[in-house]
Amino acid sequence: MKDNSKENKNKLQKFPKTVIVVIMVFLLLTTMLTILYPLLGYPLFLLRHTFGLSSSWTSLYSKYVKESMMIPVSNKCDIFTGEWVPNPKAPYYTNLTCWAIHEHQNCMKYGRPDSEFMKWKWKPDGCDLPVFNPAQFLEMMRGKSLAFIGDSVSRNQMQSLICLLSRVEYPIDVSYTSDEHFKRWKYTTYNFIIAFFWTPHLVRSQEADPNDPSHTGLFELYLDELDTRWTTQIDEFDYLIISGGHWFFKPMRYYEKGKVIGCHFCQQENVTDLNMFYGYRKAFRTAFKAINSLEKFKGMVFLRTYAPSHFEGGLWNKGGNCVRQKPFKSNDVLLEGGNLELYMAQVEEFRRAEREGKKKGLKFRLLDTTQATLLRPDGHPSRYGHWAHENVTLFNDCVHWCLPGPIDTWNDFLLEMLKMEGWKAFEKKLHAKLSFYEHHVEDWLSTMLEGKCNIFRGKWMETQNGPLYTNATCHGIMDQQNCMKFGRPDTEYLKWKWVPNECELPFFDAVQFLEIVKGKQMGFVGDSLGRNHMQSLMCLLGTVSKPTYVTSKSDAKSQYWYFAEHNFTLASFWSPYLVEAINAEPNGPLYDRLMDVYLDEPSPAWAPQIETFDYVIISAGQWFYGPQRFYDKRQVVGCHRCKEKNITKIKNVSMFYACGRAFETTYRTLLGLENYKGITFLKTFSPAHFENGEWNTGGECKRTQPDMKRGMRLHGAELKFYMVQLKELKEAEKEGSKRGLKFRVLETSGPMVSRPDGHPNHFGHWAHENVTIADCVHWCLPGPVDTWNEFLLYMLKMEEYEKNVT
Repeated sequence: MKDNSKENKNKLQKFPKTVIVVIMVFLLLTTMLTILYPLLGYPLFLLRHTFGLSSSWTSLYSKYVKESMMIPVSNKCDIFTGEWVPNPKAPYYTNLTCWAIHEHQNCMKYGRPDSEFMKWKWKPDGCDLPVFNPAQFLEMMRGKSLAFIGDSVSRNQMQSLICLLSRVEYPIDVSYTSDEHFKRWKYTTYNFIIAFFWTPHLVRSQEADPNDPSHTGLFELYLDELDTRWTTQIDEFDYLIISGGHWFFKPMRYYEKGKVIGCHFCQQENVTDLNMFYGYRKAFRTAFKAINSLEKFKGMVFLRTYAPSHFEGGLWNKGGNCVRQKPFKSNDVLLEGGNLELYMAQVEEFRRAEREGKKKGLKFRLLDTTQATLLRPDGHPSRYGHWAHENVTLFNDCVHWCLPGPIDTWNDFLLEMLKMEGWKAFEKKLHAKLSFYEHHVEDWLSTMLEGKCNIFRGKWMETQNGPLYTNATCHGIMDQQNCMKFGRPDTEYLKWKWVPNECELPFFDAVQFLEIVKGKQMGFVGDSLGRNHMQSLMCLLGTVSKPTYVTSKSDAKSQYWYFAEHNFTLASFWSPYLVEAINAEPNGPLYDRLMDVYLDEPSPAWAPQIETFDYVIISAGQWFYGPQRFYDKRQVVGCHRCKEKNITKIKNVSMFYACGRAFETTYRTLLGLENYKGITFLKTFSPAHFENGEWNTGGECKRTQPDMKRGMRLHGAELKFYMVQLKELKEAEKEGSKRGLKFRVLETSGPMVSRPDGHPNHFGHWAHENVTIADCVHWCLPGPVDTWNEFLLYMLKMEEYEKNVT
């Protein structure tokens, strides 16, 4: 017996890795097929007798099939990014088949004449989102409980869920109180409870004076105090769906520690205006803190993100209405302004709570309905929440959602997320049971799990390792980023390592990098930050191999280096706008000249040369702050920060629009190249850190450590540039997938926002030189920018792994 074991072990060690992977894929596929089809016996027989799996494993398998009945379709797909597509089969219930619809959302009852708003389905990019399956949902919720916590939009979703489930079973009312703001429903066949807790501000709040004759509607919010009407009731629940938003537009007076600290739109003297975003953020922070502090709560928390309203032609109380009858396309509208601020505040507080909850074993999940909902201006009741002849004072409702209608998709999302949770649990059990393949599959499983890690979410931690090079060992550092050469006295900024939350990011391995890129070409396209990135890579690779400079022109915007030993070409293409741009003020100020930017024309500095490249890294952003005159089809279409008298009458075009068009043109150019087969990386917007002034008004960056309190975050213009860049990449990724092209996000914005210590400041030149402007845009070399190449190497390794496996 012992000899046979050794013999089998030796055979397995010689067994090709690809065959092991094939076996594993077959096992999982067989599992999936068994769940999808009712013939359970034969696949179990096949697994047991072909692969020698134990009866304990097949028992686990059968239990999973029987109890969970689910395979998520979106394992590697972002279900929240996509488009609305026609669905003639909808709706799946009506106001005649569901009694749970609130009167003000009962658009069919009150005579809405069009019905197209019900006949759309959300189609994620890269996968399908199944239509809600009520039997599947109820089976998964057997013996469990789910609570909706929030305002009337939260109730809107709960009523949608009840209507969707009505095709299988109606619940009975088991509420503890007659107050309609606090309801509980029970599905007796499944012992499943749904509850709703009314809390429009999430924290303790009250109307300042309900009898105020001026009807200001002022609310008092106690931002650090719990709303005990729900926080004392949720210990027993398995799932919480928390949301909020529209009530924060109302006038509010803020309290902390029992004292007034400010207000929003209260129009009171001697009270600081703290805006609604301040209160919104603090309310979510307190709500999440309350959940994390509960000793007995072991459930899962979903944040259902902010659902934008769609008033047009005026505000809600100024005649605004929503009369559209079709969804927007994803490129028709952008999440911006107050909607974007509310969304980001929510998500940031969610991430904070997620980190804290993880320490207790709690799970926080993002039910991101914002983008899909933004595209549905046609789904609101408008005036069809009451009879036309009724003498009511209700305003047009462009906040809530018709039932049936787009909001039903929120529960499609919810079911798919629950299926994903079940699948993850099953994978975990499967991993534990596959002892027969333990030594051969362990590396494969760990690599796959590592692939699911978001390397861009994490924190900076001190390290005694590094830097991997110095200005003495690397001669390619530009003077402006050569902080060591020009006497920067502190060195702490060199002693930090980026550590992802769920995995490890290895230090840069030059040997490994050069092996991956052997025989290939890599080009950095963009501005000086792209060049900053490229020079960091040159220095890191220089610890192993010295390249040869092979550019024919010394002043060329296109520069090439060749690593002969590895037949690897590295290139830099100077194109700060990515598109064609010409200096319109040759004699103007050095840092603030007017530029003519041709938004629909790719820059000749890179476009003719990039077709044969294997990797292209795009970087741009900072130059769009400057004065610019914009052209489309060689015609002036607008400008930004116009300075000359003869162009002041031209339409003012935002720098964000111009940046988006430039990226669109860049990606369109790459997609149009017949022979281009490379991988395109977007290096996202790199934040600056000027303090005590702007770049031209004495601003500096003197810090010597990262922002460990995480008080710094992307906001304002930087956040908008970031969002625009990602939007255009998503569009390119969608188109590229049709012809096998890959577009990837090299996410540097989040990690770098907390590195105010990494810039040259005044150490990009000798102290006696007459230079007054501090550099808080670029990065010292060596310095934090080296982490970008650790990200890049990690991503290249993942690409190689996926290529070899498939």
